[in-house]
Amino acid sequence: MFPTCLGPAPSPALVRTVVVSYGDGHHDAPRGDALRIDTRSLRNPPSDPAVRERMLHSTGLEPDVRAYVRATAGFERVVGRGLERALGLLALPDRRFRVDVHVVCGGGRHRSVAVAEELADRLRDADVGVETEHRHIDRPILSAEAGGLLTDHELAALRLFARGRRQVEIAEALRIRPETVGRLLHRARTVLRARTLAHAVALGGESGLLERPRG
Repeated sequence: MFPTCLGPAPSPALVRTVVVSYGDGHHDAPRGDALRIDTRSLRNPPSDPAVRERMLHSTGLEPDVRAYVRATAGFERVVGRGLERALGLLALPDRRFRVDVHVVCGGGRHRSVAVAEELADRLRDADVGVETEHRHIDRPILSAEAGGLLTDHELAALRLFARGRRQVEIAEALRIRPETVGRLLHRARTVLRARTLAHAVALGGESGLLERPRG
């Protein structure tokens, strides 16, 4: 009986597409030539009061967020159009370079991530080697998202605290009791998922939450 001759292990599919998600609000878009898919027409989980508290700090990598975005009107059109354009370019006979795709939303955590993952899955189903990169998935939540969970008084108290005002001074400025200031700051810290008030101020500064008054 002759020994079985095994060939070399199959190598991973050649990467022909890199799908990158990002948030336009961070002003740090990926560079290079790429197809661009704009997901900002889709429903954003943090903008929906029914799921905002639960999904604000989640990402499009999590099944419930991805299912939410997938169920949004227009999702199939956005993904299908991107898939069609990518496959069309990849099929060109003289194509020598990768066909990269840049997927944008506001903050780079929910819609763009979910769409990028869906597109990558469909490209793999078409035997295209794909990698995904989520450029802003770990960035601080932007004020447009986090600010929707903070009241005007909570934002005002946190802004005054960031300017070095003491609790008594904040109470005087807002015409409320000092103990109320404590509750406002505690809730702001909780919503921002900050370890301390100083951490909340740092997160608010990074995201722009403390710089742009709500109007």
